[in-house]
Amino acid sequence: MQYEKVCVEVAAKFLRDGGMRPTALFWDDGRKFAVERVKYIEPAPSHVSSVLPVRYTCLIEGREKYLWFEPEELRWFVEVIHP
Repeated sequence: MQYEKVCVEVAAKFLRDGGMRPTALFWDDGRKFAVERVKYIEPAPSHVSSVLPVRYTCLIEGREKYLWFEPEELRWFVEVIHP
């Protein structure tokens, strides 16, 4: 499998304690996906080139998906899998 890094626009809620929770992500073609729940937040390596990413394990459309945040670059991305 080959992974592609795709940067996405994300709406996020900023918490009093300094935390951040994504609430929706947007594809370039205009599609919007609500983040129903954030299950886990943890530093974790990705399959694509990235510097110190934070992995958000999210529930989107009833399925568990990963959303990544790069603090050094201040951007969000997903990994698209190409078989």
